Amino acid sequence: MKPFKLIQPTHENEALQARSSDGSEYMAAGTDLLNRIKEHVASPETVVDLKKISGLDQIESDDRGIWLGAMVRMSEVSGHPEIQRRFPAVATTVGHAATPQIRNMATVAGNICQKPRCWYLRHEGYPCIKNGGTGCWAKDGENEFHAIFDNQICSATQPSNLAPVLVAHDAIIEVQGQDGVKEITAGDFFTGPSENPLMEVKLSAGEFVRRILLPAETETSLWAYEEAREKQSFDWAQASVTILLDRGGRKGDHRVILGAVSPAPLRREDMEKKLNGSDDEATQAALIAGEGATPLSQNGYKVPMLQGLIRRAVRVVRSREEG
Repeated sequence: MKPFKLIQPTHENEALQARSSDGSEYMAAGTDLLNRIKEHVASPETVVDLKKISGLDQIESDDRGIWLGAMVRMSEVSGHPEIQRRFPAVATTVGHAATPQIRNMATVAGNICQKPRCWYLRHEGYPCIKNGGTGCWAKDGENEFHAIFDNQICSATQPSNLAPVLVAHDAIIEVQGQDGVKEITAGDFFTGPSENPLMEVKLSAGEFVRRILLPAETETSLWAYEEAREKQSFDWAQASVTILLDRGGRKGDHRVILGAVSPAPLRREDMEKKLNGSDDEATQAALIAGEGATPLSQNGYKVPMLQGLIRRAVRVVRSREEG
C-alpha cells in the first residue's frame, strides 16, 4: 500500500479545507477506499477521515422524515425501530448488505459512494474509460456480473444495495461543499456513464455527503425487496428488484427500481403501470423486464433472473396488502 497522510478533522470546514488540495480523498469507514489503495487503483497523497466530525453519526426525525447521518453504520439502520416501522424496505435492504461484521463498520454514505466492483476498473493493468483510459474492457471480456442496461460506454454496475431503495423513496442526499449545503434527490444523485463515465454520484470536487433524508411523504407498508446472488454469504447482488406501492397513501403512486443491472438504479415506469391489482399483474410486469436490455456475451441470464424476481416481489407486496 502506498503511504498517505491521514487528517482527522472535527469540523466540516476543516474537512473542506483539507480536501481542497489535489491528491486527497474523503474516507468514511474505509471499507472501499482502503481496498482501492491496496489494489493500487487509488493513490491519494492525503486521506481526510470524516468519522470525528460531530453530528454525522446521528439518526434524527423531524416533520420531513428521518435523517441518516453520513457516518451512521449500516447495522444501525437495519436495526433501528423507527426505520423498521416507517421505512421497512430500507431496513430490510440494508440488512442484506455484505456480512454482519461489515455492516457493523460500513457507513451509509460510504455505501452509496463506493466505486463499482468491476475487476477491470480495480486492476491497475487495465486503463478503462472509468479510470481515465478508453473503452470498456468488460464488453468483450469477463462480463458475467455486468450491466444489461445502459452499457454501451461502460458496463460496470452500481454496487450499492442501498441506492435502489433510496431512489424508490425519493430520498434526499444532503451534500456539503465550499459553497454551502445543497440537496439532491436520489434519482439525480446516482448517475450513469452517458452523463460522465468517471462519476457514479454527483459529487463535485471537495464535496461530501452530510445526511440522507427518508421522506415522510413516501412512507408505505406495501413494499418488497428481492435479490439474487451467486452465493448467499458475502456477495453483491446479480440483480435486485425494489417495489413500493401507494407511497404516502396515494393510490397508484408506485415505484419499481431495478438494481445491479445498470450503472445507476433503474426506474421502470412501464412496470409501475402494470401494477394495477389485476390477476396477471406479476406476469405482465415480468414480461417486459427485458425491454431495452442489451445483454453482453455472458450476462443474458439476468433477463430471466429479473423476470423471476419481479414475479416474486409482486406476490410479496400483494401479500402484505392482504395482511
